[in-house]
Amino acid sequence: MTIQARVRAHSGAHRGVRRVIRPMAGQCFEIQLSPVGGRWLIRIPEIDAVTEAATRAEVEAAARDCIATRSGIPLGYISVWVRD
Repeated sequence: MTIQARVRAHSGAHRGVRRVIRPMAGQCFEIQLSPVGGRWLIRIPEIDAVTEAATRAEVEAAARDCIATRSGIPLGYISVWVRD
C-alpha cells in the first residue's frame, strides 16, 4: 500500500504557497520487553506476535516492522508504547 502525502492550497496572505499534510500515526501498539541472552524479546499482545532486537535502540524499529508485516498497516501509521 503506497502512502501519498496530500497537498492543500494554503489560504491567506501567501497565495500559491502549498502546505503538505503528512500522515500521522494511526494506531499505537503496546509492546512488552524482556532481556534474553544479550538480546531483547519483544511481545506484541494485540496481534499475538513475538520478535527480537539485538539492542535496546533497535526495539522500536523491530516492533514496528513486525506489526507492519503481520497487519498490513504502513510503517508511517504505527507507533509503539513500551510497557514498563
